[in-house]
Amino acid sequence: MNYERVLIAEADAHLAEVMVIRLSNSGYQVAVVDKGDEVLAKAISFDAGIVVLDQFLPLKDGFEVCLDLKMNPKTRGVGILLLSEQEVDLNDMSRLGIRVDGQLVKPFKPKDVLNEVNRIIAKIRARQTTSLTGFSGWEALKEEIRDRLISGGDFDLLFITIDNFRVYNKTYGFEAGDEVLLMLARIMSEVTDELETPDVFLCHIIANDFAIMLPGKVGLRVGEEIIKRFDEEILGHYLEDDRERGGLVLKTREGKLEQWPLMSLSLAVVSNLERKFSHPLEVKMVAEELLEYIKVKPGSNIMVDRRKE
Repeated sequence: MNYERVLIAEADAHLAEVMVIRLSNSGYQVAVVDKGDEVLAKAISFDAGIVVLDQFLPLKDGFEVCLDLKMNPKTRGVGILLLSEQEVDLNDMSRLGIRVDGQLVKPFKPKDVLNEVNRIIAKIRARQTTSLTGFSGWEALKEEIRDRLISGGDFDLLFITIDNFRVYNKTYGFEAGDEVLLMLARIMSEVTDELETPDVFLCHIIANDFAIMLPGKVGLRVGEEIIKRFDEEILGHYLEDDRERGGLVLKTREGKLEQWPLMSLSLAVVSNLERKFSHPLEVKMVAEELLEYIKVKPGSNIMVDRRKE
């Protein structure tokens, strides 16, 4: 996505022209469509970073377009500014898994759309990460959790850690370790892209720790599929001798031989379906408790927090 490019989806030709002039004069590249069924294809081909979206478009209304944009992996991260005739409760939309980044109620001044576009893009840029995987980091996930706690929607938060990664990284080298991180990131993307939901947020917390925000009741299924694919592919990241012996044999500082198992995954699913949280760190603490418990088990494992309030 190119955050210098704004797609305007507006049926009112005069209003669209006014917005084009204001945004273009401020340095944005702007494209326009006037029908709802054209928005997704144009957002992809134009590589839009933000879509200014009229709620009432012909052929497909703004809410349906929002769903299209969030369902498609190529546009899931695009910013959305909704133009409405009267104020829409964005929390209601969020509970349906459709999150928009801002709204303007008609009529509004041209400078208002520029201010909102600037604000939304600044917010998106602040959430971006320069990490290897390209996923957002912990600060962005914290904000995502906080938004969902406020909106009241149900969620499953899947925390993932690669066990025995640091030993592998030290033995095989950092480039090989990076390949493992990229492999897991790809698997996470592939599995979540197969879900028929717009409600997905991928996060690379730090090093070998990841997380996925999902709709309620799907975390276990997603986690099991990630484990299945990871366990199949991770063998290809080891030399034949290490695969055959089931791990690494290394000398300690004392000269003793010590065996380390093949890398595996520990996953924890924390949900707000049965248990209510008031702060993102509460969610993270519960996940860390579960991960500490299952890390001692051999192989890849997943555990769901079953505790209630």
